[in-house]
Amino acid sequence: MEVTLVEINVKPDKIDEFLEVFHANHLGAVKEEGNLRFDVLQDEHEPTKFFIYEAYRDNEAVLAHKITPHYLKCVEALEGIMSEPRKKTVFKGIYP
Repeated sequence: MEVTLVEINVKPDKIDEFLEVFHANHLGAVKEEGNLRFDVLQDEHEPTKFFIYEAYRDNEAVLAHKITPHYLKCVEALEGIMSEPRKKTVFKGIYP
């Protein structure tokens, strides 16, 4: 299992736009064959900070996700929404 934790910080006036953009990405991702989990989390104390928890069956499924229309559209839209670049940490899942 391949897991990625992505931190996304958005501009204060762009929270609603982020939620709309990422909702479309979420809906597409959970339908992907290799997707095991795709959670969008908002920091309780910093509402402009979001974490995306993505779990995929294997690296091929991760690579397939990165060429989907919903992912590419989301990444493009994030450029004007984020207050800083995304931060990603990749993990190997031990117990699914």
